[in-house]
Amino acid sequence: MNFIIIKILISMIIVIIFAEISTRINPVLGGVLSGLPLGAGLSVYFISYKESIPFLVNGIPWAIVALASSILFCLSYFIIGEYFRLNNKLLSITLCSLGGFASFFISGYFINRLKLGLFSAIILFVIIYFINIFITKRIPVVSNYKKQKKTSISTFLLRGLLAGIIISLFTEIASIGGSKWAGILSSFPSTLFALLVVLHFEGDNKIYPAVIYGFSFSISTLAIFYLLCWYLLPILGLNQGFILIYFMSILYLFIISKMKNLLINKKSVY
Repeated sequence: MNFIIIKILISMIIVIIFAEISTRINPVLGGVLSGLPLGAGLSVYFISYKESIPFLVNGIPWAIVALASSILFCLSYFIIGEYFRLNNKLLSITLCSLGGFASFFISGYFINRLKLGLFSAIILFVIIYFINIFITKRIPVVSNYKKQKKTSISTFLLRGLLAGIIISLFTEIASIGGSKWAGILSSFPSTLFALLVVLHFEGDNKIYPAVIYGFSFSISTLAIFYLLCWYLLPILGLNQGFILIYFMSILYLFIISKMKNLLINKKSVY
């Protein structure tokens, strides 16, 4: 129970911060930062703590390939939201979410049936990653959206609690189906999903596509995170290993964001 409360509190803080960044600074930046191993990091840490590091490491090839399922989740959410623009936001969010969940779990089912090694998993992810970059470059985004009104404390708490429950639920069920499914479910974009729901409900159709666009580039950070976990956790242990892994993941994300120059060169279409 203590672990669940900790996960909910951490998740609340993360999504509240990212939502404010996305609406007050730059929605693309919110998407880029969503590539940090936050929801995945919580999943990996608590799975390793509860089930052992070897259990987690055995599922990492499937976790890497299942990042493709996260990509499909995002694309499905965007496409449904784009082609079914409804006045009822709750219905729109429900349809987008159901489409995303269906894409994730159907693709995850087939990924679970694959025989994978670490090298083959990396190759598959790299192919899908660049295909996704090609597709998401066509997503219209706004990079200069500014939220005018202040967010109330009750809104902060409600959206944070929503995120915490979503993330906690997935981290709790991740280890039920064995190491393969643990890896696959750990890759579910729980932090991003909670952020999309919040921005979709509070904003309009201009904000969350930009977040998806930013995430499409930074998702490679999660692949690096899993590779570092595979190599470093058995050597350094859980706590020391996680400190170094997070530092290296943040450094990698900083480098690729500079290389891609996302926030400077992307021209807004709005």
